[in-house]
Amino acid sequence: MSWKTIVQRSLVTTLCLFLLGGLSPLTWAKKNTAEKPATTLSQQTEATENTKGTDINQSGKVSINHASAEELAEKLNGIGKQKAKAIVEYREKYGAFNSIENILEVQGIGPAFLEKNKNKLML
Repeated sequence: MSWKTIVQRSLVTTLCLFLLGGLSPLTWAKKNTAEKPATTLSQQTEATENTKGTDINQSGKVSINHASAEELAEKLNGIGKQKAKAIVEYREKYGAFNSIENILEVQGIGPAFLEKNKNKLML
């Protein structure tokens, strides 16, 4: 048998295995979309409404993703209205913070601020 025949047969065999074995790209796409949990519009609305009233929770923590500039300036140490406004503007421009440490990306916010307020911050 020539090498050309061997390669052709192995390619045909591989293709058959993928198609019959459920490993085709189409099958993978169906599996991946089926595994993602579906979130209904009412669940999203309910979650949004619940977070609106929890910018400052019972433990005194402040949500850097939801609090207004006034709330940030009032509850955090070493921050005035201008820096609080910069945090809100950054959030509006780039989206919600993924971690507390991402607040360091805001101009005028440094490690000293984060160290003083880390126990007061939440997402």
